[in-house]
Amino acid sequence: MKGSSTVVAKRLHPAYHGNTRFSCTIRALTGSGLYRAASTNCKQTSHPDLMKRLYFLLVPLLLITGCSQSRLAAQSPDNVHGSVYHDQNRNGALDPGEPGVKDVLVSNGVDIVRTDVSGMYELPIRDKSTLFVIKPRDWMTPVDELNIPRFYRVVSSDDASGNDYPGLQATGIPDEPVHFPLVRHAEPESYRALIFGDTQPRTLEEIHFLKNDSVQELIGVQAAFGVTLGDLVFDDLTLFEPLNETIARVGLPWRHIIGNHDVDYSTGSNWDARGAYLRTYGPSWYAWSWGPAHFVAIDNVRIIEGEDQRTYRTGLGDEQFEFLRNFLAEIPDNEQIFFMMHIPWVDSTPWHSEDEKRRVFELLASHPRSTTFAAHTHRHFHRMIDESDGWPGDQPHHMVSMGTSCGAWWSGAPDEYGIPHSTMRDGTPTGYGFLNIDGNKWSLTYKAARREAGHQMHLSAPDVVDLTQPEETVLYANIYNALPDAHVEYRIDDGPWQPMIRFDGLDPTYEAMREREVSVENPSWRVAGPAQETPHLWRATLPGGIEEGVRTVQVRSRDEWNQYEGQRLLQFVRP
Repeated sequence: MKGSSTVVAKRLHPAYHGNTRFSCTIRALTGSGLYRAASTNCKQTSHPDLMKRLYFLLVPLLLITGCSQSRLAAQSPDNVHGSVYHDQNRNGALDPGEPGVKDVLVSNGVDIVRTDVSGMYELPIRDKSTLFVIKPRDWMTPVDELNIPRFYRVVSSDDASGNDYPGLQATGIPDEPVHFPLVRHAEPESYRALIFGDTQPRTLEEIHFLKNDSVQELIGVQAAFGVTLGDLVFDDLTLFEPLNETIARVGLPWRHIIGNHDVDYSTGSNWDARGAYLRTYGPSWYAWSWGPAHFVAIDNVRIIEGEDQRTYRTGLGDEQFEFLRNFLAEIPDNEQIFFMMHIPWVDSTPWHSEDEKRRVFELLASHPRSTTFAAHTHRHFHRMIDESDGWPGDQPHHMVSMGTSCGAWWSGAPDEYGIPHSTMRDGTPTGYGFLNIDGNKWSLTYKAARREAGHQMHLSAPDVVDLTQPEETVLYANIYNALPDAHVEYRIDDGPWQPMIRFDGLDPTYEAMREREVSVENPSWRVAGPAQETPHLWRATLPGGIEEGVRTVQVRSRDEWNQYEGQRLLQFVRP
């Protein structure tokens, strides 16, 4: 959807103004069992005797729709109003007799109101903003032919665009009601959502890497929806469309969070820099509910005006902060909230304002059942944000730095299929996650791309162990998704289980791989970058007294969520 067509598909009741009649042609898009947005082609025709001829049609219609519907014709210059309605025939248009849906949240990007018993809402008009419905439980918003949800209208009296990429054409200030369609969609207490870290292709070839590495094995996967946590592309915003076409093949409604590589830095305005994103995906911050959980899309990439064109910092800005505060006020403290964003709250890009960071942490801490999913680091780990980070809550805040679907930016030697291994610099392979929801409980499963589900670790140790110097032989276990307090043990053959100790260090397997790559002269691929500290690494010194021969070293890990197992064959010798 381009330009002003990035609004939700909508149509008024057959209403007439003077001698102008509006007629609409609706094309319903359906497929894959999903509710898809309808496209609307409307034209005006003039009829001099229209009111006279249709008098007996309009009077019964007004009596049927009642006074709440008659409010739709009285748009205030300072407010916008409309309805959230049950789109019973799934055509994306408000037709006579289709009922409103009460108690649904609608927002202008700052303020939030609930629809009344007739499904009506009213909000202040804000230029350079988005007007959207917050999807409630057991209802679904339209999605387009690429499975992108369409639940909003962009409000902008001017174009939103940088100089390098086409942005959003001016949509105008609404002078008529704005309606949002929903259809019923039963949502259970238990389900899972598919989570991608940065996809971040530079080129069409790298979109093919993503397709062949992850997307192909996910076609038809059983999940409620998918989310990509920003850096959808690598600065080339023309790749939004082919990327969307590829991810659409998974067959799920898909939400795309904005990242620092998804904006046009040729302008200093945060609004204009998001023009291409707004045109393609809609609002950069909003919320939705699915089953018993609530989700907030966070835009925490702040371009610093007046500095170098690529300067950005972590931050929300006043408008988004107010939206977040207003949304959290609507959610009971005992319900689960997930913040979906690109830049992690800590240990990453500095904040634009430490005072804003403090206020955001205070706000998040007011909901103890909240969790953050971020990406950006190109590493996979769990971080418990606590008082040492300025967290004011009684309990630490669980933040997941999601491993990226592009791994280490599609670097590293290609395999037999031409796909770079792109192992992340903490040793985690390319992959994606499944967020598992069960009422107020949740867990995360990591899936390494093109590997069986049980591949959750790799072990590092020399192939040959000198039994005369066992204290010099160290076993390392890199357990990609283990929680920091995981209990990890090893044993040799059927011997006793021995503890392994967690530490922050460099993965020996990754270091050895990179050493091999840098030794290649003039490689035709990008060499993997230097190793970074791995927060999910455990180690132990192998014991003496082992009989000579080939032995099996087993490692097992257990935490609150999962049990993982791995093994490796080592040869023990006595020179």
